[in-house]
Amino acid sequence: MSKRTLFLIFALFIITAVLLVMALYNPNAKPAAIPITPTPKEEIAQTVLSFGNPIVATSSSVSTLNYSLPINITTGKNKVTAVQLELQYDPKVLRNVAVIPDVFFSNPEVLLNQIDIKTGRITYALGSSLQDQAVMGEGVVATLNFEAEIGTPKETLILFLPKTLVTAEGVNQPVLKQTNNIQLIVGERISTPSAQ
Repeated sequence: MSKRTLFLIFALFIITAVLLVMALYNPNAKPAAIPITPTPKEEIAQTVLSFGNPIVATSSSVSTLNYSLPINITTGKNKVTAVQLELQYDPKVLRNVAVIPDVFFSNPEVLLNQIDIKTGRITYALGSSLQDQAVMGEGVVATLNFEAEIGTPKETLILFLPKTLVTAEGVNQPVLKQTNNIQLIVGERISTPSAQ
């Protein structure tokens, strides 16, 4: 091989390398992005509403029993400002139904209190007063009081309806994650609850 041929091969190699570098190099190009695996977002809705164990007491009437059924709240990391309870009960089994605020809010303000004794529908809303702070933790938000006739035990359900909601500080959507209904046997001296 002559020197001239070797020189031409070397020159072509240099030209090819320069053209390749020019083709691959772009000063305006952004560096390749490194994929980042997103961390799972913490669920916003963390509050759970459930019924506690009923307290049974005889009433002044010999034919009825009085019941007090706590409505429990567990907020998770939500700072709760208000709770709207939408409940359904059987008006043929339960009577003289009333809802009263309990100890969860230190100075609760009742915002709505409607009980339809014909349909067994309760709409009850309460919240912290404007002077109080939002509340986190566990407690009894309200108590459902009612009477049932003594006699043949009757099985009955008390349900949270879909319009039940909970609001929290700093969140612009409801924070209710779950509700737990209750099935009771009423009309006997000992009540047996079972969570659904």
